[in-house]
Amino acid sequence: MSLPVWRRALLLAALLAGLTATPSAAQDAAQETAPCAKLAAGEVRFPAGDATRVVFVTATATTQNTVLITGCLRNPDGYSQEWQATGFIGENSFAPEGTLREGQYQSPTGSFSATEALGLANPGTRLTYHVVNPRSRWGGPGSASYNSYLEGGSSADENLWYWANQGTYAQATVINHNRPPDSPAVPGADYAIFFGAGNRVSAGCVSTTLEIATLVVRTLAPGDRFIMGVVSDVFQPDRASTAAAPPASSAPPAPPASSSGQEVRSSAPPSQAQGAPASDMGAPDFIPLGVLLFAAGGTAVFVFFVLRTNRHGRHS
Repeated sequence: MSLPVWRRALLLAALLAGLTATPSAAQDAAQETAPCAKLAAGEVRFPAGDATRVVFVTATATTQNTVLITGCLRNPDGYSQEWQATGFIGENSFAPEGTLREGQYQSPTGSFSATEALGLANPGTRLTYHVVNPRSRWGGPGSASYNSYLEGGSSADENLWYWANQGTYAQATVINHNRPPDSPAVPGADYAIFFGAGNRVSAGCVSTTLEIATLVVRTLAPGDRFIMGVVSDVFQPDRASTAAAPPASSAPPAPPASSSGQEVRSSAPPSQAQGAPASDMGAPDFIPLGVLLFAAGGTAVFVFFVLRTNRHGRHS
């Protein structure tokens, strides 16, 4: 059954608005699944120093609290992948580098060393390890031991014993955000950022399975690092692709419309190909009909529509 002209225009408008309103979201949707290779190629924005092992924790966008976690091991050629898993970060994703504050429920962006770990029993690690007990705390706001391990403390300090028995800190590696040796501990810049277990959204820690949390505690050594953040903040463009691109002054003519939907990055997921123009998908040609106004989240989107002058069945 054929739809009325105005209904076809509305449906097409909704489709076009969904495809074109947020181009940055499509770009953010590409997870970097080979971070060790990027590190070996010098395409990581944050330093790894002389770390033997590097753990990457990356989200696809600042609206995401699910992450890809990858363990990298140094070898004569750079770094290679040892393992890969999924997990969660702070409820409100990553904070931009250097902006994290208490109460934001975000995780820090950047490169952070590992020197300490804690949990219910030492699995065998070269890190300084705290076996938690009923008096174990992590210094919180107002503490003289802010963002470090202590025993006793006050109600403002994080109760490590409680969270260890809940599973979250059954095994956990301290991420040295806002604390020595990476930096002085600045009150208010957030504390108790750990790589732990529980596999759930947190107030700022990285949370994954107990198996992976234990593996990280057991294998990391002092000086190894965590590199964390949104993919677009952590990684630089592929150098080979950048070098192959001609300068703007000598750019070749634009390709025909039939190839304009081609992927730019070979690693992009198939779903990004939905950005191909209608002419590539066998859609009919159109002529201007009118302008519709769509409001989404307070933003007005003007979409121009076109309908075919031929009235015989192509739009049925």
